[in-house]
Amino acid sequence: MATQTLLQYLDTAGVSVSGAVTQFGLSPSNRQQFETFNTETAITKGQLVAVDVAKMATDATGGLTAATVITADFNSAPVQKIVVGVAAESVTGTATSPQPVKVIVRGPASSVPLFTAGCAVGDPLVLDTGGAAGSCAVNAAAGIGHVFAYALETVAAAGNIRVYVLCNGV
Repeated sequence: MATQTLLQYLDTAGVSVSGAVTQFGLSPSNRQQFETFNTETAITKGQLVAVDVAKMATDATGGLTAATVITADFNSAPVQKIVVGVAAESVTGTATSPQPVKVIVRGPASSVPLFTAGCAVGDPLVLDTGGAAGSCAVNAAAGIGHVFAYALETVAAAGNIRVYVLCNGV
């Protein structure tokens, strides 16, 4: 289901067919990987998204296919705790008109809502257990969960932060 896998260049420039030097950018690839899922709800860019367990379907091999995602929410019914990544765009879908949403499943992501009072670079992040849908919290003793990312910046208060999303094997 991979929709994009970036080649990892170590050079920042190359030679085109005509012999001219072509710049690839100022630095190597940022190693981001995206997956495209369907959604039947409103998802905002930066929110954590989870597999919609109620919409899982059996594939040709007899396994389950997770094709639909929703905003992750630790305290909802049914539970929406299986975080697959961070929404790369804002999308609104409906049951009659599901819309594709691009999800960052590995690599840097920005504008991720942090619910806790702050964090430091390198802090492990989990789905917020306090109930703020689509937001994360520092993995502390009170809210131990599956680490989906690490903080890329230090912030003193709740708000949006930059994170590095770990690949969850989606």
